[in-house]
Amino acid sequence: MGSLKRKIARNKAKRAQKEIKQQLMMFDKIGEWCAACEEPFDKNSKEHAMTWSVVVREKEKLVRLYCPECWGKANKLIEEVQNDLRIQSERRLESAAKSQPE
Repeated sequence: MGSLKRKIARNKAKRAQKEIKQQLMMFDKIGEWCAACEEPFDKNSKEHAMTWSVVVREKEKLVRLYCPECWGKANKLIEEVQNDLRIQSERRLESAAKSQPE
């Protein structure tokens, strides 16, 4: 029983090593500017490293950087669209409830 546990643990460790290696390979693909506004990204700046957002699409092997300003605008836009969809959904439910005979 012990050897089975060791084998499972080794396989799990191998998979984890592969994932880490793949993520490090994707790190090399980080761009040099914001994908939206093309503001330059300083790879040596701790502030940039802590404030900029990175989006990784593993299937497409694509890495995109976004400055804090563009990231905030995108999140605000997403929030507005979600609110609009929620309001539309509530209105449809209300109109459906009114149109049903009692």
